[in-house]
Amino acid sequence: MCLLVYDVIRMAKCNHSSVCVQHSNLFYQIKSTCEKCLPKVHFRRKNNGNLRDYDCKNMIYYYCGRYSLKHSGEVFLLLQQISHRIPDNLRVLSIGCGPCTDLLAFDAYLKTHKQNGKIEYHGLEKSNLWNDIHNFIIQNSEKHNLSKVKITYLDVVEQFREVENIIKNEKPNIISFQYVLSDMAKYYHVDFVKEFADKFVEKAFEILPGSTIIIFNDTNVTQSYAKKNPDEVKGRIILEFLAKKYWSKNYVSVLKYYFPYKNDKSLEFGKAQSKCKVEMKKVPEDLKNYFEMWTEYRSIQLVLIKEYI
Repeated sequence: MCLLVYDVIRMAKCNHSSVCVQHSNLFYQIKSTCEKCLPKVHFRRKNNGNLRDYDCKNMIYYYCGRYSLKHSGEVFLLLQQISHRIPDNLRVLSIGCGPCTDLLAFDAYLKTHKQNGKIEYHGLEKSNLWNDIHNFIIQNSEKHNLSKVKITYLDVVEQFREVENIIKNEKPNIISFQYVLSDMAKYYHVDFVKEFADKFVEKAFEILPGSTIIIFNDTNVTQSYAKKNPDEVKGRIILEFLAKKYWSKNYVSVLKYYFPYKNDKSLEFGKAQSKCKVEMKKVPEDLKNYFEMWTEYRSIQLVLIKEYI
């Protein structure tokens, strides 16, 4: 089976430089340290308390190689859990799409379970540093039988009205938040992110018909880790808020899942996924050996479905 995820990882490998592109020059070349830079983006405490974004294309290629299988696999397993609600033809709006790992999951899901299904995908992303990945996916969309792939560069918080217009015009049947809310919480107070997410769901369900699905896949850690690192905002905090808010609304179905990667009750959130290990047997050896691929699923997942009323 030809999966888009492997093509993306191979493209990342071909473009990733083993020499640091930010701190090297012709006379003094420094070995690439992307595996050390990424934690500085994800955790302020590993960057002297300073905020850092994905600011280097070489780091972005490494990110795709390291995390694409993990992140797309998490969404793939989520889609299997709700397969009875997934339509044959997907119109996906991805909020803060980054490297489009949710698209990689939708591609794998349809090729596995709905081989005649089609995908129309519209990703919204604030940073055009991801555009090489986006352009590669778009250029290879026909090869993978993707009906349409489009990326729009905008800030979903600052340009919410434009996002609203996209929803009205395109009528997506699935909206995806892939590790977005916890990333937003690096730049905004967590209460603001909760309010934004709630406002987004309310507006989307106001515009879109019954059977519309909104999926969230985000970070989940043990309670002891959270206490040890109180400055890190976890996706769980926001998804717990949304789940509680929409549980009482009779026109919304609320489904919750988590990966029990440790035997710790503080990770629990609805139903446990059946496995936590990334399947590595089918990964091409040249890719497996180049990147330090993350091999464990760890996320928390929330699905909100608008029911017919």
